[in-house]
Amino acid sequence: MIRRWAFRLDELMQPAAVAAGANALESVPTEPVAVQPAAAGPVATAPVKRRWFSWKRLILASFFVLFLLAGAAYSQKDRIAPQAADLSRTVIGDENTARLEGWVFKVEDRVDQWKYQVFGAEENPFDVKPFQVQFVPRIPAKQVVFFIGAARPSGPEVSLDAFVPVPFKLPEAHALLSDPQPGEATWATTALPRNTPGETLMAKTFIRPDKSRPYASVGVLAVDKRRVHLKMVAGTAEPGGERGVKGSGVIPKEDLGELLVAFNGGFKGPHGGYGMVANGKTYWPMRAGLATVCVQKDGAVRMGQYGRDFSWEESFEACRQNVILLVDQGEVSRRTTEGNDTWGYVNVNSAEFITWRSALGVTKDGDLLIASGNSLSADTLARALHAGGAYYAMQLDINAPYIITSLFYQQPDGAVKAEKFMESMAPSAGNFLGTRDRDFFYLVLDDSRFR
Repeated sequence: MIRRWAFRLDELMQPAAVAAGANALESVPTEPVAVQPAAAGPVATAPVKRRWFSWKRLILASFFVLFLLAGAAYSQKDRIAPQAADLSRTVIGDENTARLEGWVFKVEDRVDQWKYQVFGAEENPFDVKPFQVQFVPRIPAKQVVFFIGAARPSGPEVSLDAFVPVPFKLPEAHALLSDPQPGEATWATTALPRNTPGETLMAKTFIRPDKSRPYASVGVLAVDKRRVHLKMVAGTAEPGGERGVKGSGVIPKEDLGELLVAFNGGFKGPHGGYGMVANGKTYWPMRAGLATVCVQKDGAVRMGQYGRDFSWEESFEACRQNVILLVDQGEVSRRTTEGNDTWGYVNVNSAEFITWRSALGVTKDGDLLIASGNSLSADTLARALHAGGAYYAMQLDINAPYIITSLFYQQPDGAVKAEKFMESMAPSAGNFLGTRDRDFFYLVLDDSRFR
């Protein structure tokens, strides 16, 4: 049945096919046409050339390359920023460069705020700090002589406690925000150079000073003034290079064995004309009215306003000035929000720049406070120092590529291992072990006044 039906269907379709063929023949020439035999296999067709170039593809590729270049530049911004800033000053001038930097800081601040809102941020700068292994030589015990006998000099009895140094009294710190994080405004002594369970040489904490930027943290390092000697080194170019007075830029080899801490100095010489005297040289003349730190030959540290609290004394071995006091006689200075050229050499209010900043302070007892942090104005930095116990404090350098505090750990083989005080700092911790073109401070162990 199926075969018969198929045959019948073929017959029914033949008339239509014949009619179609007849119509086709009416439209073609009557001359004979040679019919070529069909070739075996698939019929070959001419290849179609694909256009690889188009304006749309070129534009997309350009955007992709620019995106990669922008990402690479952003990842290296802290490394290339100093060179870019120097080039900008040469091309468009100091004033315009300062304004451009202010615009860049505003953009970075907006990006940081957006990142915090979307992804959050680390609010404790010491959360990721690894524990450091160090070699701490045993300090020889002090000898005490007792006389045996019934007779003794008149006066109060003398006990062994009279021959033991008073423990380091840490300054009282307090949090500024209503939701303090674990460890905030609380002094910690672990994993710091030369600290031992029996004696504290230094301690650290962090303070967040800005409720609108809870990710802005100021790390504060407190150091016992009785056991250190603060020294200053001028760089090979700053601050006195423009005046033809260049520094060595290196820590002397004889100090490496007792090296504890090193941290960045202040602004460039021409950027405000802030004075520096060290190692018998005047790199930039001292001026009255500026925040100043001076070190006496016996290691004692003086800080205050130059010309008001003290002036040059023959007992000084080094002094450094930078801008104005952040904390003055136990109070946050009213000038921290001052604009114009108070905070530099140009007529731009850099006090409002939100960026990395660093500072040096002293407590009422004269102990040292070394501080730095991210996303700060001059005012928030001052408030953090005050909350950390500063009686006087002065700003040092600003901007992430220049801010670094390094801790140094003595190793059993005599080597010195450098680590960042905060992992978020951009420069390498070991750059103080080479030659620097900018000035810096460093601390060495000195127990001569430890009593």
